Amino acid sequence: MKTTSTNWVLKISQLRCVLCAGFLCFALSGCLVAPPHESLQHKCGPYPDDYQAMIMDYLKQDLRHPDSIKDFKIIKPPEIVILDSRFPTIRLHKGFEVWEFFIVYDVKNDDGVYIGRDLHVVWIRHNRLVAFDYNDLNLKYRIKERKKNPGY
Repeated sequence: MKTTSTNWVLKISQLRCVLCAGFLCFALSGCLVAPPHESLQHKCGPYPDDYQAMIMDYLKQDLRHPDSIKDFKIIKPPEIVILDSRFPTIRLHKGFEVWEFFIVYDVKNDDGVYIGRDLHVVWIRHNRLVAFDYNDLNLKYRIKERKKNPGY
């Protein structure tokens, strides 16, 4: 009888090892997913027709007081720019193209006071907003209080 119970214990421990190994392979397979094919291309894609709506949607999600946005203006329309350095957090490399915009707007800070018109840089590739103020969109953007209006 001892050999039968020992065999079952061995089989159960082997099954646990196989299940753990399978789970690890499944969990780590997400780390090996290739980036979208657009991110590997040097070209920035077609002209972003709906760029103003894309930017406003991003601001409405990211700002603390999105309902207070006023005087929103695109001061530099979409223009293709070739990057002269690498941006590893955004997965952009030297020589890649982006559609670049300059925008200004005024918004309230945490005290409910408008901070004055502020200049921001937006990059779009393949109809996706990929960077705001040279930062990855996944990084938290915080509105910086300013004492003076820079006169934009």
